[in-house]
Amino acid sequence: MIVVVGCGVAGLTCAVLLAEAGRPVEIWAAALPPRTTSNVAAAFWYPYGAFPRDRVLAWARVSYDRFTALAGRTDTGVRMHRLLDLYHEPKEQPWWAAAVPEHRRLAPHERPAGFADGFVLPSPVVDTRRYLPYLMARFAEAGGRIVQRRLRSLDEALERAPVVINCSGLGARTLVSDPQVYPIRGQLVHVEAPGITDILLDEHGREGLAYVVPRGDHCVIGGTASPHDDDRSTRPAETEGIVDRCARLDPRIASAPRRAEVVGLRPGRATVRVEAEPRREGLVVHDYGHGGAGVTLSWGCAEEAVRLCGDALPPVAARTG
Repeated sequence: MIVVVGCGVAGLTCAVLLAEAGRPVEIWAAALPPRTTSNVAAAFWYPYGAFPRDRVLAWARVSYDRFTALAGRTDTGVRMHRLLDLYHEPKEQPWWAAAVPEHRRLAPHERPAGFADGFVLPSPVVDTRRYLPYLMARFAEAGGRIVQRRLRSLDEALERAPVVINCSGLGARTLVSDPQVYPIRGQLVHVEAPGITDILLDEHGREGLAYVVPRGDHCVIGGTASPHDDDRSTRPAETEGIVDRCARLDPRIASAPRRAEVVGLRPGRATVRVEAEPRREGLVVHDYGHGGAGVTLSWGCAEEAVRLCGDALPPVAARTG
């Protein structure tokens, strides 16, 4: 048996890979979708706020390929959209551009007013309302089992399984006593703006982060990124700031009816932790600390985490029927 701790996008992706390879797997998690940080995410492919760059580039490239293969299927919630990556000053090609097959500079007439430079690329948008249930269904179909329980220590999981994959996100602060993990508070607004079809991103504005993400019947707009802030309540002043910044990307946002205001806590860390930790009781493989790129890195990190399990994995389960 393998235990995967956490039922957000990282844990589900690891568990799907293992279960579909025929391994016996259980997910243990205190919170299940839709009550996970992954559900709150705007969830478009973009390597934001995650390090180190060389490993992030490799993980992001793998995930990009996996998401583009899932795009267009109605059950996955994944769709491809143009992403306009906008800058207020002339910009060299972004460090992550090699992860995508198509990436070009915007012509001046393609940029919204007020921007000096920008790039365009096709980017997967992952509607987590559909994508996380899709992963859960794949996991169940492959024979996986989900157990809702709160752990005090990974030792509890190691009593059940010789291999534990730790995808506990922000919970790693206490679960493995990792002092490097900290919350990054993000506030988002959902608005009715079905006419907007491009992802619009201004990551470097003086007044803060701004992005518009189309999700079919509405748009997710954001956002904030406040480190070491674990307040889950919404702040009206931040909502107004988000709407104002995003209206500069597309004026239709200013008058778009608002559906919801949501807050999520991203699991920040100086570097994403994907590594094996041999213990006397068994093997722990960590996969957490993805910052603002949990969805973007999910498949790449999961594939590496599974490889790190190596020979410690239990035998492939016999299929019946």
